[in-house]
Amino acid sequence: MGSGDTELLKRIIEVVAKLPYRALVNVGDYESEYTETPPNVHIAGWYPQPSVIPQVDAVIHHGGNNSFTECLYFGKPAIIMPYVWDGHDNATRVQETGHGMKMDRYAWTDDDLAHSIETMLTDQDMQGRLAQTSSHMRAQDGPTRAAELLCNLL
Repeated sequence: MGSGDTELLKRIIEVVAKLPYRALVNVGDYESEYTETPPNVHIAGWYPQPSVIPQVDAVIHHGGNNSFTECLYFGKPAIIMPYVWDGHDNATRVQETGHGMKMDRYAWTDDDLAHSIETMLTDQDMQGRLAQTSSHMRAQDGPTRAAELLCNLL
């Protein structure tokens, strides 16, 4: 859904191009809008998030419940740039709990984004909170618990 905001994604790509990081950018059905991408950025119309998030160091997303929960489950910090529904609540929660950062979708400078990314990658307190949250979530064995609840309903 957020991939339709191609101007925002292009702006993020421009900033990341100047940084010493590599990035995957989900551009949804708008891949043809991106004629040139820097060598440190890979774009695709889709990535299997539950397979990709465990392999990355940080995530920028719009704050949907799936992305928000997957980042917490895998212990990955997130910059949330909300624009609809649950994104606003999740962005507030990630900021309040120190599991990432809330950023406005448009009111930021290149330096703001670069600083936020650097903070996510280097903040040891944030990394510790994320590790604790991830450990707690994984210990709950959610799929088994959900299956038990569903079976009990039947």
